[in-house]
Amino acid sequence: MRRGLRRGLLVSIIAGVLGACGGETKVCLELSSQEPARILTRLPVKTGTPFVFEFVNSIYRSPVRETLVYNPAEGISIVMVESPCDGVFEYYGLEPDGTGRAVLNRRVGDIRIRSHDYKNHRIRAGGKTLHLEGLVANGEPLILKMRGGRECGKPVFSGG
Repeated sequence: MRRGLRRGLLVSIIAGVLGACGGETKVCLELSSQEPARILTRLPVKTGTPFVFEFVNSIYRSPVRETLVYNPAEGISIVMVESPCDGVFEYYGLEPDGTGRAVLNRRVGDIRIRSHDYKNHRIRAGGKTLHLEGLVANGEPLILKMRGGRECGKPVFSGG
């Protein structure tokens, strides 16, 4: 019964966060390189619809799943972190709920990703999975931001 209550609370919190984000406005999740500065790919998403960034933490060698959501007034926010490793939660300054999850609402804005190995990095959005390996050389940064309206242009997808 406690597990069901926790799951219900988790769903309620995420639904509340998503409800505050507004409905179905289409935007694009855009990944770009820094040197040279260029757009690498875009994925269409809907405002308020969660998308997921998955990777293996380089310090703890443990899988991490960040659930993110976009709100035009706030930008990108992390709403849940999942990992089997307590050290990952310490790094984020979070207390897991006993199931390897922590629910939060932390505004992060544009995201800068840098990894010595992008092999285990992927983004899941709008029913598509984008593998980050090969978009830039290992060690080079990727910039993840949201674009709307004319800036979004025709979405480009180069993943599996």
